[in-house]
Amino acid sequence: MLKLFIIFFLLLSCLAGCRQSTNAPLESATDSTNNEYLITPNRVGQIKKGITLNELYSIFPENQIKKMAPNGKDISEKSDEYYIYNKENKLLYVVSTEKKEDENSRINRILIRNKQFETGKGISLSSNVGEIEKAYPDFNLIPFGKEIILFVPEINSYFQVNRTGLPNNIINPESETINADSIPASAKISSVSVYWHTSKNNIVSGNFWKDLSHRFLNWVVIELPSIVVLILLFIGLMRLQIFVIHRIKKVALKRAYKAEDIDNYEAEKRINTLSGIMHGIGKIFLWTIFILILLGKFNINIAPILASAGIVGLAVGFGAQELVRDFISGFFILLEDQLRTGDMAIINGTTGLVEKIEMRTITLRDASGVVHIFQNGKINTLSNMTKEWSATVIDIGVAYKEDTDYVSEVMKQVGKELQSDPEYGSYMLEPVEVLGVDNLADSAVIIKIRIKTRPIQQWAIKREYQRRLKKAFDEKNIEIPFPHISLYAGEATKPMPIKEVKD
Repeated sequence: MLKLFIIFFLLLSCLAGCRQSTNAPLESATDSTNNEYLITPNRVGQIKKGITLNELYSIFPENQIKKMAPNGKDISEKSDEYYIYNKENKLLYVVSTEKKEDENSRINRILIRNKQFETGKGISLSSNVGEIEKAYPDFNLIPFGKEIILFVPEINSYFQVNRTGLPNNIINPESETINADSIPASAKISSVSVYWHTSKNNIVSGNFWKDLSHRFLNWVVIELPSIVVLILLFIGLMRLQIFVIHRIKKVALKRAYKAEDIDNYEAEKRINTLSGIMHGIGKIFLWTIFILILLGKFNINIAPILASAGIVGLAVGFGAQELVRDFISGFFILLEDQLRTGDMAIINGTTGLVEKIEMRTITLRDASGVVHIFQNGKINTLSNMTKEWSATVIDIGVAYKEDTDYVSEVMKQVGKELQSDPEYGSYMLEPVEVLGVDNLADSAVIIKIRIKTRPIQQWAIKREYQRRLKKAFDEKNIEIPFPHISLYAGEATKPMPIKEVKD
């Protein structure tokens, strides 16, 4: 989809560019030449129509651009003005921006100050009114204070003539119009200005769409490749982050396996937990930087966004005390290694396997498959059942008639056989520990044992041990009692007669 989107806009831009070059005035055909002093409807020297102040700095070195101090004129109150010099420190022109104090603002006015600039028909600051009339018969006269302006729509330029020395009757006081015949052909041009602006009145005109397509084509040529490079760089950094974290994880596991005093399973859980946290933080950082740079490519000023984000963050900080508490609690859970991914834990009375540990929450899945999510700041009790090692405690009941010492020996023997088993022996850290007679219950003598195992293997060992112990008791004729009741009527009452009845 991204490739189709890019191809579509490139085709659209090319069509717009071709249409512009076909319908543009004759002088715009020279717009693509290398003449640094050519005046056309869409270019004045090296400055193209639609260029921003930020792009102007990419054309001229910073030492050739000097910002003018405010001089009290109306134009300086709404926009900024800049002197543009050439390498010989000669003034070329004065440019004005649409907005004040905005680097993304477009250049909308150029006041030409160098006599080397000329139009395609040779009109420059050295020309006079007669030469303009001959080159551009279709022009308009506009009175402007102490000056007369000759506006030439063909090249969108304003040629100013100083009224000093001109006849007094040049302006008709009744109609407030200029008598063109009263302007001497020898009157010199005092300045040349070019205005570029877009208004609601010319949105349906051809010039507006030419300008729009021209700007879009400039954006496609200048900005789109950098955006594609930015996207590719972002994808590359995301993959690099995954690769680096994977390598760090691999090296850490290898070192943990080589260390004799570190349990491999425990180290693996710890490393998996920390690598997951690192991956999450890295993704947030890369996405944030990518979005901020991308907004800048679309000429969106991110300074107000960052400032408003700071204000919002300050406001949210007062109301998000619980969120801050969750993050702080999550930080200390990771720092103190209280819990790892893959541990079996009891959190606030709920038992389950830890599937995910994040800075704000812990995800627990119980034996029924139900997922429980706990906020780190609201964890009141946390019991880790698989921290470093685990153990299973089993109560075995035998009949009162059995010799408890003999039964204990049988239980130890079953434990030795289980520990020597190639499948289950690696799960047991120590031999079966017979703790002795723990209780004299109503129907059985309770003998308690404990088996120390590797983390999370206690339940498998318990089930296998009880299976083998049942078979051993059956072979040794050791009775595993079931609940029963003896009835005693007392000495004064004769026992109840029991008589066998045959069918």
